[in-house]
Amino acid sequence: MEKTRICKHNMKLYPIFRMLSYDFLFFYTINVLFLTQIKHISPASVIVIDAFYSIFLVVFQFPASFILEKIGRKRSLVLGTLFNSIYLLVVIFSRNLVELILAEMAAALGYALKDIASPSLLNESIPITKRKSEIFAKLSGKAMSGYYILNAISLIISGFLYNINGYIPMLLALGVILLTFILANSFYEPIELSSDSKEKVVSNENNFKESLKFIFSSGRLKSLILYSSVMLSLINILASTEIYLLEELDVSSGFVGVAFAVLGIISGIAAKKQNEFHIMFRNKSLTVLGLTISIACIVSTLGFVFDLPFIITLIIILIAYVFKYIVVGIYQVLISKYLSNFTNEQIDSKIYTTQIFVNSIISAILGVAVSMFLDYFGIVNTMLLSGIGFLILFVITIIYMRNKLGLKPTEYSKEETKYSKVKGTI
Repeated sequence: MEKTRICKHNMKLYPIFRMLSYDFLFFYTINVLFLTQIKHISPASVIVIDAFYSIFLVVFQFPASFILEKIGRKRSLVLGTLFNSIYLLVVIFSRNLVELILAEMAAALGYALKDIASPSLLNESIPITKRKSEIFAKLSGKAMSGYYILNAISLIISGFLYNINGYIPMLLALGVILLTFILANSFYEPIELSSDSKEKVVSNENNFKESLKFIFSSGRLKSLILYSSVMLSLINILASTEIYLLEELDVSSGFVGVAFAVLGIISGIAAKKQNEFHIMFRNKSLTVLGLTISIACIVSTLGFVFDLPFIITLIIILIAYVFKYIVVGIYQVLISKYLSNFTNEQIDSKIYTTQIFVNSIISAILGVAVSMFLDYFGIVNTMLLSGIGFLILFVITIIYMRNKLGLKPTEYSKEETKYSKVKGTI
């Protein structure tokens, strides 16, 4: 098949694959319930299991990148979906905590492979053009938008199905993963692993050591990785705590489920509209996103701080969450777009690997710090302090990013763009 047809095929298939494989559809809504009620795992053990997943995710980042270099992007996606299938099968048939921890190992390796290979495969499947960055963002936005909408639907459906039989959502999740396994096999490898290209992989200039040296000497990439670490940390903290703020108001679980389903759809719409946002704010896009989500975190607590009536407090929380979910939808597309600028097959997978690795470590550290605050100060004060703390972190990060991002292509040094196939701007 000629290269043009391969590129078109991959670009058409990517949004479908990514929206189905970004996360476990039908699973996370009932994950904790399944483990505690059906597998009789204690809540404390569930936290231990999650901790092991975070550790495995950090440990497997660089091995996953080496695997990708050896077997290619397509086979890495196939292998990643296979490990995710193994994870769900082990969870379904698990009998003890040790088996569940081993399952987390499979899940971490699966997602490490997919999270590195997915954007890299898309990046290399888009023809070289001045619009490459725009096309990348458009396809990524379509994928994320589809995922959020499907996830919102699965949030509602899986809760009802779990009440019928706890294994039904698990089997649906497994079915989706098996479908993504088939889709992964349908991709074409955008880079043929000929003997020449293998020599390039191990060459002096492009080996892993040189790639890391380039990444950590690039002001643009250091800025993006630092910013994404702060952003992801706050997103993860809010994902873990935002539901408890609603529980403080003693709202029904049914309302909570519908509310977060709607918020997920809002994220999906925002992801699809990311280009309009980028055009509006250009090189201020990341600044606006960072300040908005940290301020939303602060605002969500004001009803409690000023002891406002129930309905006003609820409205304030929901409005703050709407802004948070808009930011999440836009951010997840734009950060991949910005990281893919000035990259080719020699460097892109290493950039994604390094980003996820650094993000995971910083997110874990800040997450532990916030969890300690939670024990001492309670949910409302913790979210208020988190919002203020992250607002300060974003301001510091934005100051550091100044004169390193948002430049015209000609304003970047030759060193910054040495891996570029086509000049882009962010």
